[in-house]
Amino acid sequence: MRDDALAPVIAVMLILAAIVTFLSIWNAVYVPAMKQSGEVGHLQNVESAFQHFSADIDYAVSSHQDHISFSEPVQLGGGDIMVNLLKSSGTLSVQDENIPIYTLNLTDGTGTPVALVNGTMVNFSYEPTNNFWQDQGYRWQDGYINVTKYGILSTPLGYYTMTDVENNFNTSGSPLMTFAESFGSVNYIINQSSGGNCSSLDLWATNISSSPDRTFVSSNGFGTLRLTSALNATSFADIADISYGSDNSLFSNGILDSWNASFGEIQAACPDNIVYDPVDSNGNYRQWHILQTVSPVTVNLHMVKVEIGVY
Repeated sequence: MRDDALAPVIAVMLILAAIVTFLSIWNAVYVPAMKQSGEVGHLQNVESAFQHFSADIDYAVSSHQDHISFSEPVQLGGGDIMVNLLKSSGTLSVQDENIPIYTLNLTDGTGTPVALVNGTMVNFSYEPTNNFWQDQGYRWQDGYINVTKYGILSTPLGYYTMTDVENNFNTSGSPLMTFAESFGSVNYIINQSSGGNCSSLDLWATNISSSPDRTFVSSNGFGTLRLTSALNATSFADIADISYGSDNSLFSNGILDSWNASFGEIQAACPDNIVYDPVDSNGNYRQWHILQTVSPVTVNLHMVKVEIGVY
């Protein structure tokens, strides 16, 4: 065999070896790195969607409006690149919390409860599946967002620790304190012909609940968080006592501060027929008497129901 005939064969083999080596390094290093980068961008989109929807909830709770509707698309899968279109997927879910954020009780002149409202709250979350980077998810609860890892670990987004979150709930004028305060308020109307006594009270109370048939979606495309609100008003002519409070450690100060401030103004304006009862107050609960015999007062209960579903 001639030696000069081997040279082209060896050259081709060396070229093939170089190509195989390059493709191996490309698939082992560069493709995973590009897919991780794509996954990071996907998770940033999820975080942005949660922040936008959190602002939507803030507005829906504080505005007390009927027929509000907001939708926010959430990218459930990512990591796809031009040379590898395989995508991760994710799950979007919403569920009701077990502990009420407040209790509101209206009692008539015979001591019979005529309206009992337990304020409800939800949480919603995104959890990744077959992620190309880290199993990082997001969870909204009580007005703030947690970053979750592997479905077990979590840390607040925008706060250093849970202690900072709790301090924010207890600091006047802070975002979370303001959010808690917006769940309840009272307005009043004075009857000038009756000596300046109150003639009506407007109680505002907000609940957030999950949509019964829209609590879960899983895909590698897009899901949607959707919010709707409904306002219902009921009038009562013989309310003798209004009590309210909260056993929820995060929301108790905000709820109490809001209703206490409102009723404080009402008592100052109508001292003859709206009276605070310190004897019946217990812990995080307050009670106010309405003296209907002095001057009749109509109590209008406005219930704002905010419903959140995933699609």
